Amino acid sequence: MKNFTFIKNFGMIFRFLTCILFFVSYSFCWAQYLGKQAYQSLQAHVKFLSSDELEGRLTGTEGERRAHQYIISQWKKARISPAGSNGYLQPFEFTYRVVPADNCQLILENSSETGGKKLGIDEFYPVSGSGNGILSAECVKVGYGIYAPELNHNDYAGHAEIEGKIFVIDVSNPDAGNVHSKFAEFGIQQRIAKAKEMGAVAVIFINPSGKGDEPSPTISTKVSAYDIPIVFVKDASLFKDDGFNVTLSLNLIREMRTGNNVLGFINNKAPYTVVIGAHYDHLGYGEENSLHKGARAIHNGADDNASGTAVMIELARYIKKSKLKKFNYLFIGFSGEELGLLGSGYFTKSNLFGKYQVNYMLNMDMVGRLDSVDRTIIINGAGTSPFWISTLSSIQAGNLKVKTTESGIGPSDHTSFYLKDIPVLHFFTGTHKDYHKPSDDWEKLNIQGMVDVANYMLALIEASEKNGKLEFTKTKEPETGKVSSFKVSLGVVPDYAYEGHGMRIDGVSEGKPAQRAGLKAGDIIIQMGEEKVKDIYAYMAALGKFVKGQTIEIRFIRDGKELVVNVTF
Repeated sequence: MKNFTFIKNFGMIFRFLTCILFFVSYSFCWAQYLGKQAYQSLQAHVKFLSSDELEGRLTGTEGERRAHQYIISQWKKARISPAGSNGYLQPFEFTYRVVPADNCQLILENSSETGGKKLGIDEFYPVSGSGNGILSAECVKVGYGIYAPELNHNDYAGHAEIEGKIFVIDVSNPDAGNVHSKFAEFGIQQRIAKAKEMGAVAVIFINPSGKGDEPSPTISTKVSAYDIPIVFVKDASLFKDDGFNVTLSLNLIREMRTGNNVLGFINNKAPYTVVIGAHYDHLGYGEENSLHKGARAIHNGADDNASGTAVMIELARYIKKSKLKKFNYLFIGFSGEELGLLGSGYFTKSNLFGKYQVNYMLNMDMVGRLDSVDRTIIINGAGTSPFWISTLSSIQAGNLKVKTTESGIGPSDHTSFYLKDIPVLHFFTGTHKDYHKPSDDWEKLNIQGMVDVANYMLALIEASEKNGKLEFTKTKEPETGKVSSFKVSLGVVPDYAYEGHGMRIDGVSEGKPAQRAGLKAGDIIIQMGEEKVKDIYAYMAALGKFVKGQTIEIRFIRDGKELVVNVTF
């Protein structure tokens, strides 16, 4: 009996010690670099950055300022050196919004005994693409303002001598209510362009059926302005008839603001520098790009992208104390990402960028929702260097399942670096129902998952130090801007920060029509075939007109000169 008991107890002890050994080994695997202290720090970072006090960290606001001051305070504690053009900061100016002045008005000359009904700015509003103007002209109703001979529909047929008049256009379409309408591609901007071509001196949109998609009262800064006023009138009953005069006075004010990238540097006196970045801005109260349908509310952006910013802070803290000395390390908190990669685009075009021999760039955007069961990290940009392909699957730290995509182009800041022929990676734990909504709060984050992502990245960085300068490779790009109604792709990346006339190219994909025709980054497209291109929206509308195999002329500006090339799709 004694011997049996001893053997039984010994077996239990052995199994217990084996379990402990396995747990320690497993823990070492995923906590090799950062552990409990990092967990607490990451939690503190995201709680502050996604708090209501920062009001959504919209670029150019007090919330953005408080966010970058917090990042700076953490880097100062970690002895990370300033690397901006103004201490830790790199300011950049951008158009914050376009708003109508208080004295804007619209007068209907056919009103009752008062001699004309006067509408204030609360009864109508300017539409994206509107210019300024004071004018008085006869109004003419042109139906839906759709010119589509290929669909046997032309709202301008039968209208003689309409040049010089104010066009009144119904925002709906002949298939109102049909989500699969064949007229879906004829949006507000396409109808404005046609009205301008037909000689309109102003455009008034109305929604008499209530079934049309009314234009946003927020004027997009990405839409270039025409030289005519364009407005939406809320009360469509005012335009039951036409043929009367309308006096319109519209004065739009372009409000400029300053955003700030925040930069910290670890100088190891090495020949090459690794850039580690994350955008710290978000949507404020949801002024643009929000998917929220309710009342105005703070969009805290815990996952997008307090999570990536927090991990960046902790990576800087760790690397400063580590034996990682083969490269210099530049940490950048980008602002303006949500407005179109403004901050990263500004940095890569600035003199600051030219100071560094950048080896590669790691971008963290939404790394806070790692699935605890599946444990998959999505890594985009794996095709931008042979080193990524050979190394990513071999990293064990973090105990993560890795899913990769090849393209170096995507909707985040790594794209700006890829377009400068730099190997990039974008770390991403996936989208979710709280994306771009007020419900993206810190309590929903997987903090331990963020630790695991950070540990994986540190193992990758360590491996790269054994390799040296990484080779860059161009990748096969997704067809930028392509939607189901498009039959072709030009193969370019638009410069979303550009506010001038035309569509400026930020990058050209290998083997695509633009590259074969000789178009380059920096070229400004102003016409495609017969279609004028005044901005990115007009470019996308024009693209939808062409078919595979078709050859067209593209007019563009390069170094101040207008040039023409033939492009075959």
